Amino acid sequence: MKSTNVPLVEPQAAGDRAEGMAKRVWKYAGAVLACLLTAGIATLLMPWVDPANIVMLFLLAVFLVAWLLGRGPALLAAFLAVGLFDFFFVLPHFSFAVADVQYLITFAVMLAVALVTGQLAAVARERLRYMEMAQETRMQAEAERLRHSILASLSHDLRTPLAALVGLADTLVLASPKLPPPHDETARVLRNQAQSLAEMVNNLLELARLTQGRQPLNLEWQPLEEIVGAAIQRLGPGLDAHPVSVDLDPGLPLLEFDAVLLERVLGNLLDNAAKHTPPGTPIFVEARVRGNVAEVSVRDSGPGFPPDFGANAPAHYGLGLSICQAIVAAHDGKLALENGPDGGARASFTLPLGAPPAIGEEPEAA
Repeated sequence: MKSTNVPLVEPQAAGDRAEGMAKRVWKYAGAVLACLLTAGIATLLMPWVDPANIVMLFLLAVFLVAWLLGRGPALLAAFLAVGLFDFFFVLPHFSFAVADVQYLITFAVMLAVALVTGQLAAVARERLRYMEMAQETRMQAEAERLRHSILASLSHDLRTPLAALVGLADTLVLASPKLPPPHDETARVLRNQAQSLAEMVNNLLELARLTQGRQPLNLEWQPLEEIVGAAIQRLGPGLDAHPVSVDLDPGLPLLEFDAVLLERVLGNLLDNAAKHTPPGTPIFVEARVRGNVAEVSVRDSGPGFPPDFGANAPAHYGLGLSICQAIVAAHDGKLALENGPDGGARASFTLPLGAPPAIGEEPEAA
């Protein structure tokens, strides 16, 4: 099965450059075509139109090229318009020679007006485009801020009744004397579902805080193996059905991260792997140095991700992965989801290596 990396995958630089070059070529080709078309129209109108009006036609063509295609094509169109006007409409025809010296002034003025007109039209077009982009960005940011505000308010308001519901369900489960078997099982299911719902609301609230930047990071230089062990221990019974293998690079340096949040990332990835794989299948936790980043991965032996999952996969696989993506992004890292070559799903994230502080030797005891 072919490995497919999806998270923050961007188009390759070579493809972008080729596409950009093709667009520029087509714009310049459009400028040439516009000038040739103008020359053709002016040729048809030449018996009835004065040369001064033909100059105006070429200036109009340069203006349209600048407005539609940009500054570079407009510059080409300005020079090409002067050349075509000289070649086809100034005596002697079909030659760049000039019989009347006064036409040199015409060419100079025509070129100057074409250049200035083209530049002004291209500045105005770009300014409008930038204003539209800024307005669109502002509206998107405002909509995102409003969405997260509503999400945070809703999550906060739901925490109190959910906490009461969990407490009441615990009271039923721990009641003495114990409830009869059918009711006892119902109470346990009610407690589990209430706890799951409360955890979901907490995840929503945490996601809103992370995306709005309202949760500061408590960054410290520390070893990675401590939070790996803490995440495995915190899940506890959730990993009983899966043997967990930990393989950390012994040369892994100290990393700067928020231990509580990064433990949450590893816990979510381990919990996700345990829930979506058959009992008894192993889960692998690995960490390696990859260039200037440390890569941490959680790999399982289950069915893997479906073949149609895309670049925004974390948003479609529950709040857990969405929170992982937000936390990793806050650490200047990247979250990746992929299917392994031998099957199973692999979730990995990177952390910058940075420059950990030097650890001085402790003085020897007297």
